[in-house]
Amino acid sequence: MLKFSPGSLLRQLLLGGYLLFTLYPLVWLTLTAFRHEGDAQQRPLGLPAEWTWKNLQQVWQSGSFGQAYLNSLAISVVAVALALSLAALAAFAFSYFHFRGKTALYVLFLLGMMIPVHVTLIPLNSLLGAGGLNIKGSLWCLLGPYIAFTLPVSVLILRRAFEAVPQEMIDAGQMDGCTAWQTFWHISLPMIKPALSTVLIFNFLTVWNEYAFALTLLGPGCQTIPLAITEFKGEHDVQITSICAALLLVIVPLLVVYACAQKHIVNGLTAGAVKE
Repeated sequence: MLKFSPGSLLRQLLLGGYLLFTLYPLVWLTLTAFRHEGDAQQRPLGLPAEWTWKNLQQVWQSGSFGQAYLNSLAISVVAVALALSLAALAAFAFSYFHFRGKTALYVLFLLGMMIPVHVTLIPLNSLLGAGGLNIKGSLWCLLGPYIAFTLPVSVLILRRAFEAVPQEMIDAGQMDGCTAWQTFWHISLPMIKPALSTVLIFNFLTVWNEYAFALTLLGPGCQTIPLAITEFKGEHDVQITSICAALLLVIVPLLVVYACAQKHIVNGLTAGAVKE
C-alpha cells in the first residue's frame, strides 16, 4: 500500500496544479479549433456543441497558409542545418585546439547571447536593402540573421558536450592514426548526439516561431507561418476558430518532435555538467 507524507502529498498537488495550468491553453486551443465560430463566441469555455473539421480544412486550403508553411519549413531546415554544422565545428575547435586568441574569440561568441537580437533590425534593414546587398524581400535574406543568432548558444552547449568526451577515446583515435577531421567525425560527433539533438530542436523552435525579422525583412509573397496566422485577424473581426485551427496545425509537428526527443533534450542539457 502506497503511503504519502504530507510534504510528498503537497508536492504532488502542486505539480498536478502546475500541469493543469500549463495544459489548459493547449486544451482550450484544441477544443476551439473543432467548434463553429458562433459556438466559440457564445460558449468559449465549454465543450463544442458540434465537432467540425471545417476550420482545419479552410485554414489548410487558404491561399497563403500552405505556401507559408513550406516557406517556414524550408528556411528552418536550411538555417538549422547550417547553424548546427558551423557550431559543431567551432565547438570542436574550442575544445581540442590551442591557438592564439582562442579565449577572446570564444568570449566574442558568448557576447552574442547578451545582445538583444531586435536591436539589429534597423542595421539589417539597411544592409539587406537596396543600398546594400539588395536581397531584402526574399525568403533567403533571413538565412544569415537566423544562423548568426542561433550560433552562440549552440557553441556553448556543444563545447561542453565535446569536453565531456573521455580524453582516452581521443588519444586512442590519434594513436590509430586519425586526423583531426576523422577524430571529429568518427569519435567525438557520435558521442554528443544528445547535445546535437538539443541544439537542433531549440534552434528549430526559434526559427520556426520567429516573427519580428520575418515581418520586417520579407516581401508580400514570402510569408512564413507567424505572418500567415495574422491574416485571420481583420481590423474589426477576429476569426478565433480559424486562428486556433492554424495554431493547432503549426504546433502538432513540434509536439511530436519534442515528445520523441525529450530524453535527448534532458541528456543534452546536462552534457558536460559532470566530467570524470
